[in-house]
Amino acid sequence: MHDRSSGPGVTTAPSRPAPLFPDRMVGGLIRSCGALSTALILCVFVQIVVAVTRRYLFDRPLQWSDELIGYALVAIVMLGAGEALRRGDHIAIDLAAANLRGRAARAQAAVSCLAVIAFAGVLGVSIWDSIVFARSFGSYSVGYIEVQTWIPQVPVVAGAVLLALAAALRLWQILRGPAA
Repeated sequence: MHDRSSGPGVTTAPSRPAPLFPDRMVGGLIRSCGALSTALILCVFVQIVVAVTRRYLFDRPLQWSDELIGYALVAIVMLGAGEALRRGDHIAIDLAAANLRGRAARAQAAVSCLAVIAFAGVLGVSIWDSIVFARSFGSYSVGYIEVQTWIPQVPVVAGAVLLALAAALRLWQILRGPAA
């Protein structure tokens, strides 16, 4: 995977470090959450190995393992989404955009960032409404892990914020232009 944080319209001067805010602070937060997502992937891997070992070698399956992994997958995806966008590892349809140059490429990149910010806003508001409803209703999950249903939804809010921050940072870099 390549670090493509200098996508279309984003240029950085190699001689000067990025400004502390927003580049390094927001970028650091996004990278930290990406690292947490990676750590969760390793935890899920260990959990799967333990569950398979217990099931097939000791005939004592973990009843709650699949449910916990499902909750962890939500956190993995949402905590890693901002980092994927920052690095340029997301899925992009760039049939026309790949041929753009100069101002047109910068305008397209800016519009893309605005679309991601809008999506993250809609996602964040809708999941927040779902969390508020679940808390007011007092609903609990059904299964081996009985937890209030709003708790596994919190990483989605965090992921929406991280996604919006990653897009806003890229938009800021596009609008700022080349660092002097």
